[in-house]
Amino acid sequence: MNTPIHDFLVSYAESRTARLHMPGGKGLEYPFDITEIYGADELYDSSGIIRESERNTAGLFGAADTCYSCGGATLAIQAMLYAAVSVTGKHTIAAGRYCHKSLINTAVLLGLNVNWIYPGEFLGCGLSPADIDAAIDSDTAAVFVNSIDYLGGESDIAGISEVCRKRGVLLLADNAHGAYKVFTGDHPLSLGADMTADSAHKTLPAITGTAYLHMKDSSFRSAAKAGMALFGSSSPSYLMLDSLDLCSRFIAEERERALRSIVHTGELKERLAAAGIPLRRSDAMRVTVDANAMGYTGVELARLMRERGAECEMSGSRYAVLLFSAVQPEEDFRRTESILCGIPRGKPAEPLVMPVIRPERMSAPREAYLAAKAHIPVKEAVGRVCADICSPCPPCVPIVMPGEIVSAQASEMLIRYGIREIAVTV
Repeated sequence: MNTPIHDFLVSYAESRTARLHMPGGKGLEYPFDITEIYGADELYDSSGIIRESERNTAGLFGAADTCYSCGGATLAIQAMLYAAVSVTGKHTIAAGRYCHKSLINTAVLLGLNVNWIYPGEFLGCGLSPADIDAAIDSDTAAVFVNSIDYLGGESDIAGISEVCRKRGVLLLADNAHGAYKVFTGDHPLSLGADMTADSAHKTLPAITGTAYLHMKDSSFRSAAKAGMALFGSSSPSYLMLDSLDLCSRFIAEERERALRSIVHTGELKERLAAAGIPLRRSDAMRVTVDANAMGYTGVELARLMRERGAECEMSGSRYAVLLFSAVQPEEDFRRTESILCGIPRGKPAEPLVMPVIRPERMSAPREAYLAAKAHIPVKEAVGRVCADICSPCPPCVPIVMPGEIVSAQASEMLIRYGIREIAVTV
C-alpha cells in the first residue's frame, strides 16, 4: 500500500528546505514535525495526501469514508455526535450508560439531551436490543453504544443495528478498544453501525492519540470534518498523521502477523484457564483476570505482576486487565503465563458486586455543568445536583452525570474510585 503522508514527509525532510514556518523545533529532533505547509494538505479540509491516506484506510475497514483524528477517539466521538445532530436536525441521543466522558463533554458543548440505557451490571456495556428500542422516541437523532468495555464485554451490535434500522435512527459505536476488529470480520461497521470511533493506538501499531472516525455513508463526511474542526486543535500533529499512514500499510500488508497475535491471546486464555487461573470472558485482545478468586484485589495482583516484570492495563477491586495488540511480541505471551501461574494463591475473596446506579435527573447536562457551582466533599453531596463530570480513569466512565442528583450509592462509588470532591449546583 502506498503511504502518501509518509512519502511527503520523507521527501520534505531530505530536501533540506529552510523551515521558515512553525513548529519552532525546525525539524532538528523530529524531522517529520511540520505544520500544514504547501503540499502537506489540511486535516479538516483534506483533499491531497491526507485525503488519499484516509481513502486507503476507509477501504481497509470497509467504510465509505474515514476521517483521521489527532485527538484520539475522543475527537472522533465528538465529531460523529456533531455529524449525527447536524444531519438529522435533532438533539436527543439514546446512549448506553457505560460511555466515555467525551460523550458527556459533547452533550454539554452541543446542548444534547441524553436518554440513558442501563446495562445489567455496573460499568458494563452490554445492552439488549429491547432496551434500545424502548429508549428511542421521535426526537432521537441516534443511538450511541460502546462495543467493548474496559473488562472486555461487548455489545450486540448486529441486534442493536437491526432495531435502529427499523426505527429509522443512526447507530454510533464507540469502538475505541476494537480497531483490531479490522482483522476479524466483526467490526461494528460490518455489523450495521453507521459511524464508529476507533482508537488506532490502543490495539494497532500507531502512536498515542491517533484514531479514526469511520462512516458507512460518505454523506456524513462534510459534517464530520466540521465537527473535528470545531472540537479539535487547529495544529494537528504530522507525527501522528505519519503514524496513521504507516499503520494503514501495516493493516494491508501484515494481516497474518496481526492474526497471530489474536490467536496467541486466545491460546493464552486457554492455557491460563487450564492452569486454574480464573478469567472473566473478554474480547479477543485482552485477558481479564478475576483477582478476587486468587485471593487478591485487582490492584494487589497488578502490583505482584509489576514486581515480576509485567504492567497491567487496568486494575480495580476485583479484576486486573491485560491488554494485547496486533504487534505483541510472542515472548510476552509466555512471560504472562509464567508470571500468573507463579503467583501464589490466597483464600478466594467474596467479590463485591457493584449496583447499577440509576440517578434521578433534574436537568440537562449543559444546564447543570454551566450553572453556578460549589466544590464540596463527596460525602456531603448526597441529595445535591451534580455539576461535574466525575469519571475515574481508567475506564473514564462517569458514575454520576451533570444534572443528576448524587445518591448515597453514587457517593459510595465515587469514594471507592478515589474521588473525594465533587462540584454541585448552588
